[in-house]
Amino acid sequence: MLLPATVACGVFMTSLDQNVVVTALPGIGESLDRPPGQLGLLITVYVASLIVTMPLGGWLADRFGLRNVYCFALLVFASASALCGLSENIWMLVGSRALQGCGGALMGTLGQVVILSSFPRGRTLKINMYISLAGQSGPLVGPLVGGALTTYVSWRWIFYINIPIALTAAMLAASMFPTTTKPVRTPFDFPGFLLVGIGMALLVFGMDSVAAKDAAGSLIGIELGLAIVILTIAAFYCLRARNPLLDLHLLRIRTFRIAFLTGGSLDTIGLSSVVFLLPLMFQLGFGMSAVQAGSLTFVAAIGSLMMRFFMPRLLNRFGFRRVLVTNTPIVALLVAGFALMQESLPAWTVLAYIFTFGVFRSVQWASTGNLSYSDIAPEQLARFSALYYILWQLAVAISVGLAAALLSLLAGGGKASVDDYRILFVIEGLITLCALSAYLRLTPQDGAHVSGHGAHMSTD
Repeated sequence: MLLPATVACGVFMTSLDQNVVVTALPGIGESLDRPPGQLGLLITVYVASLIVTMPLGGWLADRFGLRNVYCFALLVFASASALCGLSENIWMLVGSRALQGCGGALMGTLGQVVILSSFPRGRTLKINMYISLAGQSGPLVGPLVGGALTTYVSWRWIFYINIPIALTAAMLAASMFPTTTKPVRTPFDFPGFLLVGIGMALLVFGMDSVAAKDAAGSLIGIELGLAIVILTIAAFYCLRARNPLLDLHLLRIRTFRIAFLTGGSLDTIGLSSVVFLLPLMFQLGFGMSAVQAGSLTFVAAIGSLMMRFFMPRLLNRFGFRRVLVTNTPIVALLVAGFALMQESLPAWTVLAYIFTFGVFRSVQWASTGNLSYSDIAPEQLARFSALYYILWQLAVAISVGLAAALLSLLAGGGKASVDDYRILFVIEGLITLCALSAYLRLTPQDGAHVSGHGAHMSTD
């Protein structure tokens, strides 16, 4: 199990470093003589670098070999982390974060390719449960780790801790990962890379500006408008190009299209908003400290972890369709149910509710994630992984930006009240529920060779 553990380390580091900086911003600002309000670029540039670099993963793996590129990504991530910790000014730190995002993007896109290339589909379900948990733990663990290291050691250690982990993972990957014996000499799609990269970067920066409220409305509108135009052109280009960097033809695969593009994107937008909104409501609405809020929301990760032990059996017994059709209304109701949170509620009640939400959110994301690749051919894995992770990051960016925009609209441009958060949780619950219409189009046989549900279909 060392190979899956190595991939899980890469996924966890990528996700952790997307979130670990949040609570460290005051310490970084004090050290570099910058107000925390000017440091949002450290988060945005990392996410933008992730999304822009992700399409390269498949092409690089085909050209230079999966093992070589993955080890290179780990070394880039380790080097960039060291540079982040050594940074003496804001621009060196921003540049190092961009480089760190490049390494993280390649680890994220190629990690799943390694698993799907090394194990039969019947075993990947259980393995991917634990690897996806590593990625989903980042938003929950990151603020706690960042706050603790910044408070008790130094903000620089939020980056230094990556170095031994990344180097150890690189040594393990070099000895265990599969090699590509015959590289594919596909020409690099430079026009596609420019179109997708520029469009994605504009969309991420535009959504971040919406969330941070640090730019004029006209400028945000221009950024988002240009992003939509460029990405539309990029989509037409990728559909017509002979060897596109981003293979949109994969969306013709029905299970992938339903599991992520139509249904999965909606529940990702709804469920990801909770990670953004709940700590804000606890801190700004209920007057909790960052540590108190983080300690409560962290319970969702415990619920996700415990559910991972039961997911293979659950999917094996009921299949993807029945699980998603049943679970989607439940998880949508749980999202909307956060509107009933009261400051006077006992702590155990809040913890129990967040834990329950973590359990059912885990069921939703584990089901859609594993169904997405169920009908992907082996030669399509690298291209699928790049497209999947770009769409995932895009959905998360849209989730945070949309939630921030709606919250600002509800608050009338002023400080949001607890009632504004409650209304927004109901809206996000309805968005999540809309995914049900997509999952109803699944059949009991979809993904059966991954879940093993076929063995029970005659008795269901």
